[in-house]
Amino acid sequence: MSLDEVYAAVANDPGRCALFTDLDGTLSDIIDDPALVEPIAGAGDALAGLASVLGTVAVVSGRPVAFLERFFSAPIELSGLYGLEHRTGDRLLIDSAALEWLPVMSQTADEARELFGIESVEDKRYSLTVHYRRSADDATRIEQWTRDTASRTGLDARSAKMSVELHPPSSRSKGDVVGDLLVGMRTAMYIGDDVGDLPAFAKLKHAAESGQVDSYAAVLVANHETVPEMHELATDVVDTPEDVLRILNTIAEAATP
Repeated sequence: MSLDEVYAAVANDPGRCALFTDLDGTLSDIIDDPALVEPIAGAGDALAGLASVLGTVAVVSGRPVAFLERFFSAPIELSGLYGLEHRTGDRLLIDSAALEWLPVMSQTADEARELFGIESVEDKRYSLTVHYRRSADDATRIEQWTRDTASRTGLDARSAKMSVELHPPSSRSKGDVVGDLLVGMRTAMYIGDDVGDLPAFAKLKHAAESGQVDSYAAVLVANHETVPEMHELATDVVDTPEDVLRILNTIAEAATP
């Protein structure tokens, strides 16, 4: 499986092709302040154009849908917080598990801000990310706190790029989102850069092995923080969001009669 096979499939039957992409580190550069992240120039327009010709185009992110909506509009599907939130058309769907855990998440976010400072804590309401990109010296302390908090509260702890996350237990993954949106598709591509994208890569590999799709590409946007497991599941590797934009433009060319 590879990008070339996906390009050929798009040219043959674009309506049965699905495109999934992360935002941070994939369509955007990684920066110290998560609140200032935005897609590189041209990325939003490229996705919007593809959404009009492909079967499915979705941004699948750890960000809340409200953040993603700043940059992407329908018919692009938006899956936020690893699938706890999903916007399709003008409907916003929220996983019931997320609602049940709101009081615990709120209390945990307050504790994290008190311990590590507002600038390090990304409160997503239904989940929580604590960053140590500004200070690698805090990594051990933050990781230990996350493990202890997960054990005490029942939340799920997840590693991420220069950060750790807390989620409602047994909550959804990006692989679950991809699985839901693959129905009826014969070709799929997922583009991502972080460990949170691993379940999506694995889902596409399984879909191909089981015959659900005929071709797929798992495109890794690699950098010095990329874990080895990402390379093991990737079919293609690129270096920058600008490379991703070139891929999107190539897909658009392939889909043009």
